[in-house]
Amino acid sequence: MKTYLITLTPQEPYFFGNEKTFLFEKEENQGQRGNSYYIRSERTPLQSTLMGMMRYILMPYKDHKHPEQNAPVIGAESFKIDAENQSFGVIKKLSPLFVVNGGEKYVATPFDCIADSERYTPFSDYKTVETNSGKKLVTDEFVAKKGIADSYMKLSDGKTVPSYEIFGKETRVGNIKVTSGKNEKGFFKKEYVFLKNNFCFAFYADLDDSAVIPAGGKTTAFLGQGKSLFSVSFEEQENNLESEVKKLLPADIHYCLSDVFADSDVLERCEFAVVETRDYRAYITNPDGRITKDPVLYKLIKAGSVFIISDKEKFDALTQKPNCQIAGFNCIVSREEE
Repeated sequence: MKTYLITLTPQEPYFFGNEKTFLFEKEENQGQRGNSYYIRSERTPLQSTLMGMMRYILMPYKDHKHPEQNAPVIGAESFKIDAENQSFGVIKKLSPLFVVNGGEKYVATPFDCIADSERYTPFSDYKTVETNSGKKLVTDEFVAKKGIADSYMKLSDGKTVPSYEIFGKETRVGNIKVTSGKNEKGFFKKEYVFLKNNFCFAFYADLDDSAVIPAGGKTTAFLGQGKSLFSVSFEEQENNLESEVKKLLPADIHYCLSDVFADSDVLERCEFAVVETRDYRAYITNPDGRITKDPVLYKLIKAGSVFIISDKEKFDALTQKPNCQIAGFNCIVSREEE
């Protein structure tokens, strides 16, 4: 098996929409009703998007007319977040997504960072309170008006970079045909994202020795709504991502290096948590090339979320999902693992 650093460099603004679609009066989408004329891209692709991209890049036949030849190389089906024991052929495991700049790695700053800190400075002054769910920890170091950390930390020294220095926005205005009613046009705004200051996305991939990577280690991919162009590069490199993150964490913190698929009961197994969520709905590529939308909407715990755990055994039972971890989801790291 070989480990590759996969680098994704957007060549144009991109739109990772997931649940974000336009809705007009009397229209309905998966139970949601209009109006929704201003939609914003997610900053980062989901791990399932990365898995889908890798499967496409590595499949030997890209016309979907040879599923029996493709299946041994990339697996027989698309990633399913609630499945068990899926196989993706030569793709053994993906790491969580991060961003890089000049060889430096950056990950989402843990959400327990004291606001406006130039380096990751975690909360340290807690007090215990009684709640309906038992004893919990609270801290006065969290300032509600400033919110949780919205930055990335450099793994070499813990310095933080505000997200606005990494991600830029571009609003596109236009008209779209209304699908219900008469032949009318609807006004819309769509906020795309681009990477600034020479940042790019990256992740590691463990691939079987038989995997055939692109010639010269370089290719392109079209990702997101609108199929934005990304340059993709492969470089054989050891994966030290988790060990580098652990060095920056306080002893009691469990940190979500990736988005996490878990039942909401996971919060009952914690004394303290700072959590954000993001929507997830799978798009399944069928053997004939048709793409269908999963009817189930999931809530993922967002990368950067942190926990102080009160019941580790039950917490692990709710968050350690091997199938998710193959795609780079559910990567929770702490110094306790050392």
